[in-house]
Amino acid sequence: MAARAACALLLAALLAPAALRAWSRGRGGGAPGCEPSGRGTPPAGWIGCRGDPGPERPLTGPERVLLGRPVDLNAASAEDLAAVPGIGAQLAAEVVADRAERGAFPSVEALVRVRGIGPARLARARPWLEVAADRR
Repeated sequence: MAARAACALLLAALLAPAALRAWSRGRGGGAPGCEPSGRGTPPAGWIGCRGDPGPERPLTGPERVLLGRPVDLNAASAEDLAAVPGIGAQLAAEVVADRAERGAFPSVEALVRVRGIGPARLARARPWLEVAADRR
């Protein structure tokens, strides 16, 4: 019985800081977050805050996806697009080749013109993609 109580107490002590942080964020408390920014020069780049030291650089496609931000369909490289859920390396290369041959995509929905991308794949990738004109 004492072992169970000690285990429960230990578990509560381990989970308390995370629960407190979640509760304070929900109430508007806690430390304000920073605006993520690419820092450093490749290959030693990192993601930091806008005010951090080091040379600023644009976020890569995989970094944008990890941060939950969309990737610009008309500016992304094949490597950037490969990080988007539902689009692998081979399909990303097809998208870049199609863009080079037929021009920029007028909207994300126009991505279905690429062979291998149908409504289901587009629905999966849609939250992670944007076209510069979509920024309003």
